[in-house]
Amino acid sequence: QEMHQVAESGIAAHWMYKAGKSNADRETTDAERIQWLRQLVAWVKDPPNQDLPHNSELMKEELFEKEIFVFTPNGHLLSLQKGATVLDFAYRVHSDIGHHCVGARVNGKMEPLKFEVSTGDSVEILQSSKQRPRKDWLDIVKTSKAKSRIKAWLKKQDFGLETISLGRELLEKGLRKYGSANPNVDASKEYNEKQHRLLSVFQFDEEQQLLAAIAHGQISISSVMKELFGTSSQQSSHGNSSEEKEDEYIVKSIQESRESSVTRPIPHDGVVVGGKHNMLLSFCRNCNPLYGESIRGVVTMGRGVKVHRLDCQYLRDSDEERRVDAVWDKSRQGQKRPTQVTVVCEDAPGMLANMSRAISSSGVNIGGVVLKKLSDGSGLAHFELMLASIDDLHHVTQELRKAKGVLAVERK
Repeated sequence: QEMHQVAESGIAAHWMYKAGKSNADRETTDAERIQWLRQLVAWVKDPPNQDLPHNSELMKEELFEKEIFVFTPNGHLLSLQKGATVLDFAYRVHSDIGHHCVGARVNGKMEPLKFEVSTGDSVEILQSSKQRPRKDWLDIVKTSKAKSRIKAWLKKQDFGLETISLGRELLEKGLRKYGSANPNVDASKEYNEKQHRLLSVFQFDEEQQLLAAIAHGQISISSVMKELFGTSSQQSSHGNSSEEKEDEYIVKSIQESRESSVTRPIPHDGVVVGGKHNMLLSFCRNCNPLYGESIRGVVTMGRGVKVHRLDCQYLRDSDEERRVDAVWDKSRQGQKRPTQVTVVCEDAPGMLANMSRAISSSGVNIGGVVLKKLSDGSGLAHFELMLASIDDLHHVTQELRKAKGVLAVERK
């Protein structure tokens, strides 16, 4: 009877059915359910000797049409979609195990990553600390979980390489500047010889961590120079001030935009900062710039670059030396972000419906709306609209102004 219930409704539905029967049934533990499933798997792999119903083969096909059930070395049973590979199983156990998987013992036999596992298999994942996900793994795995974990890891590595490259560029510029001010010192040689002590001072294990910290603004070039060369590192050949503002080198470096790099598509928010791609970015919540508007960035401490509209008050109030050039990537439309639009309208029945139709006709989604009644008897609607570009904003405001009963429309 239980097997018939599974064949009709699926395993998950069957368990929900059992849990809903009565209070006693709801006390059925996961362990008991897993034990029942183990018996079912054993029945499929090795049917009992007694006569089985004439539709047993059909029943087995329906039971495992979309799912398979695989054992860990400890006897735990895990479900996967049909067609899953050894690598899918590794990611099903844990993301870190998947990242370092080199193969598996399936029923005691060595198998590669692409080996397709079957119901009842016992799988022991083999790992190596040197193993890392590769792009071709996406062609091996079948489950969405494995694909998303691999993509996330690859994306993180791409971002990390860009960050480290920027950090190294900033450091090398700092070394060159010091070398030009102190011709008798080989700044690069000094850095290489003192690198181990420098890492110890800033509490890093490897150079990549130091470079990433420099790129993110967590450590200033001036502090690195001071640790390398002492107070004399603050002096230039022109006898300038003995102190430099934090992140001076970062700001000056990424202000040197390279137009040739602007056309290269980037994977995140479609913004190129100082000619650099894959920078750590955020958007000002006050001005919320849209694709197509003139923008600038402000280097923050430890949080990357914040992007503002040129007319944003927060940009005007920011430290001028922290401002950096920013442009939209012309090859990629911006991502949709919530934008606040305020509408003053007549307080009349059907007014909200009129405005909603105008917005929908522009192909824009409404994220939320708050309605208020003003003292003069008119109505006020605060819309949160999902917009991707300044063109979207212009279009939807034009449509709203055409709507009957709308008195004024403005971006908040």
